Amino acid sequence: MRLFDVYKLAVEEGKKADPRRGQEMDRLLKRTEEAYQKLEGKEKDRSDADALWNPYADSRLLCGDRDAEVQGMMWGIDITVGEALLADRLRDKGKRIDAVLGHHPRGRAQASLYKVMSIQEQMMESWGVPITAAEWIMGPRMNEVKQALHSANHAQAVDAFRLLDLPLMCIHTPADLLGQRFMQDLLDEKGPERIKDLLDVLGDLPEYDAAIREAAPPEVLVGDKEKRAGKVAVKFAGGTAAPKEIYEQLGRAGVGTIVCMHAPESHIEEARKNKVNLIVASHMASDSLGLNLLADIFEDRGISIIPCSGYIRARRK
Repeated sequence: MRLFDVYKLAVEEGKKADPRRGQEMDRLLKRTEEAYQKLEGKEKDRSDADALWNPYADSRLLCGDRDAEVQGMMWGIDITVGEALLADRLRDKGKRIDAVLGHHPRGRAQASLYKVMSIQEQMMESWGVPITAAEWIMGPRMNEVKQALHSANHAQAVDAFRLLDLPLMCIHTPADLLGQRFMQDLLDEKGPERIKDLLDVLGDLPEYDAAIREAAPPEVLVGDKEKRAGKVAVKFAGGTAAPKEIYEQLGRAGVGTIVCMHAPESHIEEARKNKVNLIVASHMASDSLGLNLLADIFEDRGISIIPCSGYIRARRK
């Protein structure tokens, strides 16, 4: 496969699990195109043309020849200068590494992470939260994340890969969407009665089994194992943690338990106040789940994958 084809296929797979798929996605891309066509001169030259077909600003091909042939790749959760050197060293030892795929965004994708957070509005709507309420509470959180990321050294890792002439891409929201859909479907199918039953469902998955063995198990932050799970909402995608105000809305919508990757301290108090059980699934295991659903597709197409940087590789039939 060409490098660009790997990148595009990962994005297209993510779209299939996106709550905005269909007409909502078409409208989103149309608005993006209309805004792009109005740009002129330097504004147009500096704009991100990939946004015309890729709605995930946190997932980009960051460097490398788009037409380069890819047969072997290294995949990891957090890709840094260290992974650039590791990949280069492995190539010296004879490993076929044509490109590196990271999960968490780097470069311009990291600077633009806040842009994907609006997807949480449709996610909340699917859980029974009015879309108008979701829009009101997401706006301030998106601005908070934008400001927090503004001063980061976004280009550090990308520069290292460029100097080593090694292609780098990051696939964040598409993988998280796939993992979220898989987990929501699984929990809907299993219908765990109590929190302990829900934890058993997680533990039966190879990614979470590996995390438990490495002392990073799913944790119950609010509630206890004997409480009923009620209606369960899985929140893996959407860039980063939701605003704490989400718990009031979830409580009103009848959600009994939310399963997420990580939660700030402020979420614990809000979840408890609104009587919503809060389970933090192991972060690396949850990220690995989404990546594995993609990796299976690429391995079936003949691309070999070397896992690194916390990525727990587990293949499904």
